[in-house]
This record gives sequence, structure tokens and C-alpha cells, in this order.
Amino acid sequence: MGWGEWISESKRYIIGTLVLGGLLALVPFAINFDMYYLLILSTALLYGVYVVAWNIIGGYAGQLDLAAFAYIGLGGIVAAELFTIYGVTPWVGMFVGAGVAMILAAAIGYPTFRFGIKDVWYALMSAALVVILNNIFHLPELLGSLDHYLPSKYGWMYLRFPTYENLYWFVTVTLVVAMLINLKISHSKTGYYLRAIREDELAAEALGIDVRKYKLLALMMYAGILGFMGYVSIVIQGTYSYHTFDSPNSITIAIMGIIGGLGSIAGAFTSAVTLKIIGEYLRSTLGASIPGIHLLIYGLLLIIVGIFKPDGLAGVWVSLKKKFVKKNVRGEKK
Repeated sequence: MGWGEWISESKRYIIGTLVLGGLLALVPFAINFDMYYLLILSTALLYGVYVVAWNIIGGYAGQLDLAAFAYIGLGGIVAAELFTIYGVTPWVGMFVGAGVAMILAAAIGYPTFRFGIKDVWYALMSAALVVILNNIFHLPELLGSLDHYLPSKYGWMYLRFPTYENLYWFVTVTLVVAMLINLKISHSKTGYYLRAIREDELAAEALGIDVRKYKLLALMMYAGILGFMGYVSIVIQGTYSYHTFDSPNSITIAIMGIIGGLGSIAGAFTSAVTLKIIGEYLRSTLGASIPGIHLLIYGLLLIIVGIFKPDGLAGVWVSLKKKFVKKNVRGEKK
């Protein structure tokens, strides 16, 4: 599908995404530029980017990937080290980090998909990747045990600011771009092939779809987006170390994607932002007295969704939409 045809077919969704981006851009004015809330919202929208990116491999291709922070950490550390050691602007470093993350995804994904590793074995292998990188970067020759800090340089050239509104707007723009990339994939041949693979991999292969090729393509696109945003994660955290390769948060991203609904862009965004804001609030208010309360909430939500709405928040929206349409039809008949 060409760009012109895609824009024509997806016009309503593209406009909706741009309107959402515009509304999000106005939020700092609505909260009177409160720095605490802007930090929380910036983090929530950053997770929105992560989960929307995960939707490519987990939602469309149906691969339970638990390696998000392998690519986030690698891309972020590459950009941060280029900036810290060589003075390379993050605007270059972030693309280099994305490229390195995609190379890692290709190096891991090709043999994995070539030998037919999938389902729970793929999930375990991807989870192990985060732990492996955590241990490798813990070596004294790399990052060691110390925390590392970015140079004290501020401005758009370095994507570091004394306040959070500029970073919030940058994350908002990248979220809109990630959602548009999802839309393009969803309404393209690649998206149809990936959904066919998710539903029945053997049947898709029997129809002539190159299963390994399209799963690898989905993995590399997902890894590229995460690798690009890794530097932003480090800016928000204020430091980087081997702990940047974070296994629990990798699992959290997958949980958010599942709760949002596999293949649903709106569900992925809503789930990520809502759960992250709730999680940050619970951690700041009840975290000292009940450690890990936000993780308990995630687990309970996952169980509830699994029992009552296996298709996630997207299924809730579809059900409401059907009820609304039925009411309108009945009203017209009367």
C-alpha cells in the first residue's frame, strides 16, 4: 500500500492521533507547569511509546517479548557514552543507539526464529537477554558497579533541560510518531502478514508468508524505537549503570501491552499511561509502607483481564461501541 493510499484509508485514525498529540501538548498549561506532575506525565508517556512499540512484536506478531529494557538500555547507554566520552550530540547518538539495538535484535532474532523458538521458550529467551546484558555491562571494563552521569550541558542540542516541559513535549512528539508507525504497519501488507502469523503460524507459512522474515522485521522495528528512546529514559532517571537493563520493567511493558489488548494502538497507549500514572502515585504514597504495591495492582489487573476480557481494554471499547450502535439502530427503527 502506497503512502497516498494509506493516508486516504487511514485519514480518520491519523487525524485522531494528531488531535491526541495536540491535546497532550496542552497538558503542561492545564497543570500550570507543575514540575512534579510533568515528571510523572513524561514518564507515563515514555512508557506509552514503549508499549506502543511492543505492540508491533507482541500485538501484531504475537511474540511474548520480555526484552524491552535490553534494547532501551543498550540504545540509551550507547547514546549516553557517545555524548559523555566523545561529545557527540544525542540527536546523532540516539540514532546510533537505535541502530545498535536493531543489530542486536537481528543477531538474536535470526537464529531464534530460524530454529522455530516461540511461545514460552521465546519469552524465557528474551527475558534472559536482559539479564545477560545486565551482567556483561557490570564488568569493570564496561560500566562496573558505579552510577554514571551525563555531562552538565543543557538545551535542545543535548535534550536536557532545567525543567521538564520541553522533554515532555519531545516525548509527546515521539509517541505520536510511534502511533503513526503502528498505524502504517496495521494497514499494510506487513500488518496483515503479522496478524496471520499471530493467529496461526503454520497456516500463515502454508499460505506462502515468510514467517521468519516478518517476525524478524517486527522485532527490529520494535527494538529500533526502544533503542532510540533509551537516552530519554536515562535523562529522566538522571543516571545510568548496569541496572539500566531492568528485567522487572521489561515484564511490566509486556503486561501493559497485554492489558491494553493485542494489536490495539489505543489500548496500548491507554493501558501504559493509566497504569504508569497509578503505579507512580501508589509508589510515592504507599511505596514506603507497602513495597511493590503497584506490581500487585498490575498482577491483579492481569488476572481480571484474563478472566473477564482476554482481548484487553480494546475489547471493552469494541463492546461499548457495539452496544452504542445497537441502541442507535433500535432508535431509528422506532
